[in-house]
Amino acid sequence: MKNTQGVNGKKISVIVPVYKVEKYIHKCVDSILNQTYSNFELILIDDGSPDCCPSICDEYAEKDKRIKVIHKKNGGLASSRNVGLDVALGDLISFIDSDDWIDSTMFQEMFQIMMDTKSTIVCCEGVHTDGERLYDECFDCKPTGTIISGREATKDILTDKVGSQAVKGLYEKNCWDGVRFPLGMLYEDIPTTFRAFERAETVAYLNKPFYKYRINPKSISGCPNPLKPYHQYLGFKSHYEYAKINYPDISDECFSKTAQFGISTLLHCHTDAKVELKQYSDEIKEYLRSHKGEINYKCIPKSRAYALHVFFWSEMLFKALSFAFYKTGLQKKMGFDVK
Repeated sequence: MKNTQGVNGKKISVIVPVYKVEKYIHKCVDSILNQTYSNFELILIDDGSPDCCPSICDEYAEKDKRIKVIHKKNGGLASSRNVGLDVALGDLISFIDSDDWIDSTMFQEMFQIMMDTKSTIVCCEGVHTDGERLYDECFDCKPTGTIISGREATKDILTDKVGSQAVKGLYEKNCWDGVRFPLGMLYEDIPTTFRAFERAETVAYLNKPFYKYRINPKSISGCPNPLKPYHQYLGFKSHYEYAKINYPDISDECFSKTAQFGISTLLHCHTDAKVELKQYSDEIKEYLRSHKGEINYKCIPKSRAYALHVFFWSEMLFKALSFAFYKTGLQKKMGFDVK
């Protein structure tokens, strides 16, 4: 395949946060260095990793002048991505997580689509993998050739019709001007990525599973964490608050997603995360009650719709049913336990 790095080959800043991934980092970095599109800088942000990752990053930088390594105190994924955005010198931005990897033609094919369609952002598909086998697709990519406005793409993200994953996109750098990930928050993509898409004039889609999204039980997304449902709730709450002002035609749909994750969090408040989520319970209850009339129950799973109806009818009954749901094992059997 022809290498598109000439006059029109804009430089890509590839931002890779690194933390406790010495088992996977070589595959990630090698997949980037082996791209058929070579006009990029690779920014490896060592987030205070306590293993061999810092030295591995330095070794790579010694071998390839396109690599820039930043060593910093541990601050989390959002902090590392923000540092990468602050130092990026490229015309385009790409995010890759350090336990994942990409196909060798990803940058070239996505850049070619960007040039052919004159789009501001190009999105690809990803596929879940355990490192050996490939599983289901994970980004809800639209059909190849689809081109929509940045506002349309933003509405799709706000209503959760497509995911918020930042790693699915190749972005013109100015999409991230003034946009940064919130520190200390899980699922930091949810309240952030839509803001970058809103800055795009057009968004194009290339439905090829270039991105290999590793199922890593030790990663942030893989480790069970009782705060996850609450942080998902906060993310979709931010969607609703933004849509209420800027996209009122979809605000009820956005609040319905907020209610879905709010009632899920309350379920955990009464069962497998009582201690960790107790301080957030009253806040969520009040928010749900104050926006009760804005819920479109057709937009959420039936299980959450039923749970919301029970909650609004009787909080005591909801609590009792949540406890019974947990004690009988149905909560775990149906996949509603803390992930």
